[in-house]
Amino acid sequence: MPKNPAWLRYDPDENISRHAATDDEYCYEMETKYGWTLKRIEKLKGDTLKADCVFDSKTEFPKPFHEQDDDDA
Repeated sequence: MPKNPAWLRYDPDENISRHAATDDEYCYEMETKYGWTLKRIEKLKGDTLKADCVFDSKTEFPKPFHEQDDDDA
């Protein structure tokens, strides 16, 4: 895994991003809501976060409105 900040789970070597979710359905919801391409779902052993959604390329959640620059709004 590359040396990214802990919150950024992007692997430039594979060009994939990971976002954890409580179940598989949320992976599909993220794909639809944000227009990302879901490559696969990896099972996690956690009690709360049970799925790791693996998406093509670098994906980040949009900034909340109050954090956007004037150019982004």
